[in-house]
Amino acid sequence: MALALCYLLIPALLVFLCQRIGFLEKIGVVVLAFATGIVLAMTVDLSAIFPADIIMPVQKNISEISIAIALPLLLFSINVKAALNMAGDTLKGMGLALLSVMVVSIAGAVLFSDQVHNVWQVAGMSVGAYTGGGPNMGAIKSAIEGDDSIFLTMVTYDLIFSAMYLIFVMTIAQKLFGLFLKPYVSKNTSQDTDYAGMEHMADESAHAYKKLIQPAYISQTALGLICSLLVVGISVGVASVLPESLASVMTIILITTLGLAASFISKVRNLANSFQLGMYLILVFCFTTGNMIDTNIISNIDLSLAGYITFILVGSLCLQAVLCKLAKIDTDTFLITSSAAIMSVPFIPVISGALKNREILLPGFAAAIIGYALGNYLGILVANITRWIIGA
Repeated sequence: MALALCYLLIPALLVFLCQRIGFLEKIGVVVLAFATGIVLAMTVDLSAIFPADIIMPVQKNISEISIAIALPLLLFSINVKAALNMAGDTLKGMGLALLSVMVVSIAGAVLFSDQVHNVWQVAGMSVGAYTGGGPNMGAIKSAIEGDDSIFLTMVTYDLIFSAMYLIFVMTIAQKLFGLFLKPYVSKNTSQDTDYAGMEHMADESAHAYKKLIQPAYISQTALGLICSLLVVGISVGVASVLPESLASVMTIILITTLGLAASFISKVRNLANSFQLGMYLILVFCFTTGNMIDTNIISNIDLSLAGYITFILVGSLCLQAVLCKLAKIDTDTFLITSSAAIMSVPFIPVISGALKNREILLPGFAAAIIGYALGNYLGILVANITRWIIGA
């Protein structure tokens, strides 16, 4: 119980500090949540404070539950009709992102075939992770009967390198790729920024969380949480009757779909604080995930496996950028679709906020959902193609 409270409340401390210390606010509370979790994982031995057998279950439960509840809360506030009018080239960009991950994963598997054990398994699970998300990687591991030790090592490396990718996209990526990709052209024709009733989503600062503790909004915040729990409960119940290899992926897809469907109900869409509460749970997820890093795997890093995963992330990003240049896709669309593939649904609000472009929020969600839906198929396909190419 005490450990769970730490994971739930430390992000609140980070928000408090960002509200009062200017340079921390510039770094951003999401980046700080990740970084703090990682630093604590490397410096604090939790087993000396809490029973060793409860640490991993608590971490896993907090990370999974926080994401599950956050997704509907983030989606409730979206004006779907207005956002779809701003879609642009997002679907084309996502197609190029998926293609890039697959091509680079197969090419990298050939290059690293003599260095990485069961590289075809790594290729398949990586495609699942970087076209869909962690649930896809787990499902593919079951589908191809992947090695447990490889999977656990990949999970740790995925946390590290995905965090690095996230920080890169949120800091210098827009300026860097903006040097040769065209700028985003707003679909909004008015002089003032029009968020189509989604103005509250435009504030990505730590001060946006102040409304969560204002008494006037407590009842609506609670109602938003209840609606989210209802969405999650229905999704888990439906997914539980499906084959186990599909349950995790379908749970996420159902949660996202039902969350979007609920946004068409005006009373749900207009609930105060649903977005802010969802973003707070994202902070909980970021902090907990960062703290789950296995420091033994880091200290005894498998350079070949780490090199292959780095090759996939950097290579797919660069290949997609080239393809987007040829397809005349703008910088923001390129980055939101790359993030939709590599980071998945929960991070779309974070990325769109960092890019200071809320117009791409819903298209980004749509792209990430496509990744979730296709991730298992693409991962299994790549695993088998790679296995055939290298003769494993």
